[in-house]
Amino acid sequence: MPQRKVRVRVDPTRCTAFGFCAEFLPEAFALDDWGYAWLQAKELPAELESLAREAARLCPTGAISVETVTVDAEREPTGTERSAPNVHPRQR
Repeated sequence: MPQRKVRVRVDPTRCTAFGFCAEFLPEAFALDDWGYAWLQAKELPAELESLAREAARLCPTGAISVETVTVDAEREPTGTERSAPNVHPRQR
């Protein structure tokens, strides 16, 4: 049965280390030693979608994007789910 998930991405070239995202949604974001955001979770449960979208809205540089995807629990992810995530280099 398909499940809705929330895919969050951080553009490291736009992040300027304000840190609002990690304060607002620590389930998804952490900060490195210099205060730049990186993702702790590539996917979030659908219940956190509104919080993820609010974190993206609060980002003063627009470095955060949020996408809702559908994942088939028994097969490969569908749609844009297959694309490589835009995450902090430490997570690669």
